[in-house]
Amino acid sequence: MTRLLAFVLMTVLSLAGLNTSAQSPAVSVADFAPLLSELEAAILASDTEAYIDLLAANADNKVASEFTRDAFQADVDAALVQARFLFPLNNFPDGTGYELTVEVFTEHGIQGRLQTWRLDVTRTVTADGTTSWSIVDQRLVDTIDGLLNLSLNPNVSYDATNLVVAGEDMTIRMSRGTMFVAETASGNVTAFVLLGDGLLTFSPEPEAERGQVRILTDRESLEAEFSSAFVRVNPEMFDSRVSTATLDEKPGNPRDFERAQELFEDFSVLSFAFDLSDMSDKTWSLRPGTGDFIAEVETRRYGTLTYSQSPNQPEDISLFERETGRIISMYPSAHKRAVQGRYYSDNDSLSYDVLDYHVTATFTPRRGFTQRAFRSRPRLRGCFIEGTTQLTIRVAALSMAMLTLRLADELTVHSVVSKEFGPMLFLRTRGQDNLVVSLPREATIGTEFTVEVTYAGSLAAQELNENWMGRQRLAFEGGQSLFSLPTPRYIYSNSSYWYPQAIVSDYATATMDLTVPHDYGIVASGEPDERNPVAGTESSRRADKSERRYQFFTTQPARYLSCVISQFVENDVEPREVTAGLSTGITSARRNGISYDSVSLTVVSNKSSNHRVEDYYDDATDILRFYTTLLGDVPYPMLTLTLTDAALPGGHSPAYFAVLNQPLPAVSRSESGRMLSWRTDPVAFSGYPLFFLAHELAHQWWGQAVGWKNYHEQWLSEGLAQYFGVLYAEHRYGSEVFADVLKQMQRWSLRHSDRGPVYLGNRLGKIADEPRVFRSLVYNKGAMVLHMLRRTVGDNVFFNGLRRFYDSNRFAKAGTDDLINAFEAESGRPLSDFFERWVHDAALPKITFTYRTEDHLEGELDGIHVALRFEQRGTLFEVPVTVTLRYRTGKEDTLVVPITDRLTEVRVPVRGELRDVEVNADRAALIDFE
Repeated sequence: MTRLLAFVLMTVLSLAGLNTSAQSPAVSVADFAPLLSELEAAILASDTEAYIDLLAANADNKVASEFTRDAFQADVDAALVQARFLFPLNNFPDGTGYELTVEVFTEHGIQGRLQTWRLDVTRTVTADGTTSWSIVDQRLVDTIDGLLNLSLNPNVSYDATNLVVAGEDMTIRMSRGTMFVAETASGNVTAFVLLGDGLLTFSPEPEAERGQVRILTDRESLEAEFSSAFVRVNPEMFDSRVSTATLDEKPGNPRDFERAQELFEDFSVLSFAFDLSDMSDKTWSLRPGTGDFIAEVETRRYGTLTYSQSPNQPEDISLFERETGRIISMYPSAHKRAVQGRYYSDNDSLSYDVLDYHVTATFTPRRGFTQRAFRSRPRLRGCFIEGTTQLTIRVAALSMAMLTLRLADELTVHSVVSKEFGPMLFLRTRGQDNLVVSLPREATIGTEFTVEVTYAGSLAAQELNENWMGRQRLAFEGGQSLFSLPTPRYIYSNSSYWYPQAIVSDYATATMDLTVPHDYGIVASGEPDERNPVAGTESSRRADKSERRYQFFTTQPARYLSCVISQFVENDVEPREVTAGLSTGITSARRNGISYDSVSLTVVSNKSSNHRVEDYYDDATDILRFYTTLLGDVPYPMLTLTLTDAALPGGHSPAYFAVLNQPLPAVSRSESGRMLSWRTDPVAFSGYPLFFLAHELAHQWWGQAVGWKNYHEQWLSEGLAQYFGVLYAEHRYGSEVFADVLKQMQRWSLRHSDRGPVYLGNRLGKIADEPRVFRSLVYNKGAMVLHMLRRTVGDNVFFNGLRRFYDSNRFAKAGTDDLINAFEAESGRPLSDFFERWVHDAALPKITFTYRTEDHLEGELDGIHVALRFEQRGTLFEVPVTVTLRYRTGKEDTLVVPITDRLTEVRVPVRGELRDVEVNADRAALIDFE
């Protein structure tokens, strides 16, 4: 195995051919069939002389012989040669010389080899006019060696009684049963099937992961009885994973083997497997790398559970449900935790950096959106996309031989070409939305090159990232919709992989050239070209039925590229130039990219919201100006607010634009028949109608201008956007609405805090299938943590710390460690423990509060005081708590007490007779007091 060893978790390999229009039309790959047939025969016989006979008169026979020593294989059972690329050679007369790229697949026993050859061929015309092709030169481009056609041995099985299979934090124990094995060519076991009675035990070491298991099982470890399992392992590690001493060979039982064979066929293709169906009718898989281990266990209670160890992943241990893909646990192994540290970045293992994208795409929306379809299940509609994307890439590793990009499986790749490398061979990995491109030679660190990918296919539009209750099935009273059907809308953004992109989101500039039908408009990431058609259009009034072309220029780096396609209507409100407000704070940090003094705001809408466009201009202007006063910066020079029809509220805010759902009036019910209302959602604030808008606009700074390192850090985006929305509530509506919003956030945070720490990110709520948990903790608790931090360090330090964090990480991906560093630099005090408790811990402070009045007649404390006593049990938190002193006169005094120790006592002078003392009346601290 050569360069593809890093991709052991691929499920399918699919090589696509190309006939270029640059060649003479008189020649096609079909003309080379006789040459390829003779080449196949030479390879099958491992006959160097037969290969030499295929050479042209001016070819170097010695070089050709050396080539066959590397490329030919002895004792080949089957061989297939397929032409892939054909390009004319410059030094030959037109139509007489070509570079022919071929794929050579050979089988030897259960082993397979896939090679890429590039042959320079020339046409020879004999005296009788017969045309033939001969080889002038040859090069071996790439080799995938060691492919295995595994099968279970039907004649031999093993008694698996008391067998133990071990992975880190996981064991499989058989009380009785049978094992059937699949071996490599050298006789080592690399896969096996277990039948019988067994017990799967999974006990993750990290506390947060034990908490997730507890949600599923009510215990900190998972125990599941099972009757069958499939295991794949590196053959050299079989003895260290399996208690081989307990295995006794016995004759295979035909009925048991039939069942084992079914399991083997079902599971063996799900990991380490290639699909070479265009070259072989057999199933081929890759040998697992050192440390790779997968167990598919069919449990009686939880269905098929898949345990995986994959050393090339930052979180290399996982347990998930195979049928639903629902993750139960995912975390770094003990070795990774010791070496990698907690705050890793998705980019750490990436061998390249995409500097720029040039996307050209045509979208053709699917038709036939019916009322019946909407009543039953609002299916995601989509578009047929024809696209070409050119990526400018810089190598970040010491060397790179393979380039892995993300592209939706539904999009068929037609070609991959590089200006520097020429036509490139590529692999598709079904089920993983991957495109793996083979470089013809290794590129060293710092090398820059381009890759152009041409693709097409039908792709469903994605849901909004923040689609409150969007997963619900809706039905309408009387079986009829109470409003007209929503205007079609198609969003392609960070979860649809609608263009070839880096394997993880990262910052790059871009140019997009996008085309839609005449009755649609498009809004996308970037500054629109001044020649673009207006986004709004009414098809019935347009005489021009041609396609509409738009261009966008992402001059400020964006984490990902997005677009929304819909039937917008024109409005007569002029775009506004929103001037940045004055910021009182300063920072010593240097900002990446260009800063702007203003942002150009445009609002577009569907027909149903067109009457509200001017109001949205006013509100968005005020919000944007307020945010600039907090951070002193405008990250993107333009922003298009896009109002689209929907059944429920929600939003999405990529760089340069934001989509905001405009709920249409309806009475909806869940599948159980109960009334649905988004107003009971953790992030629906009845007294704050501009919440959704304020939250989405804040994402231009938090989530876009400052990204997050990995899924754990999503709270930095959502929590900060949520808290900026809270700050705007105070600015716009006053302290009463501000307090009401905090109280609702606190209530939802307390309700779901035991579901896991904020740091689990989008995994929160998944096990119980309750999305409100995610919003309660990542959104609301994240915002509450920031508010408690503000009360801990004070307003001046807090807002200076925010500016330092923003400026230091502008157009970069940040983590909680970066936030800690910024606030420690501003406050001059350690804050790691504060974040450890509130972000990484699911627990809440356990505090008992008491008070008493004291009459001091003389000494240091004169007069009447109230002694406030806070006693903290269990894990020690740092938390600021509001104390309200209420007097019988009706007056009140309020103070904030920082609780940092096991016992905190403060004495406060009182101004009269106390009626009572209340703690946390403003609900600004996440504490349930006793």
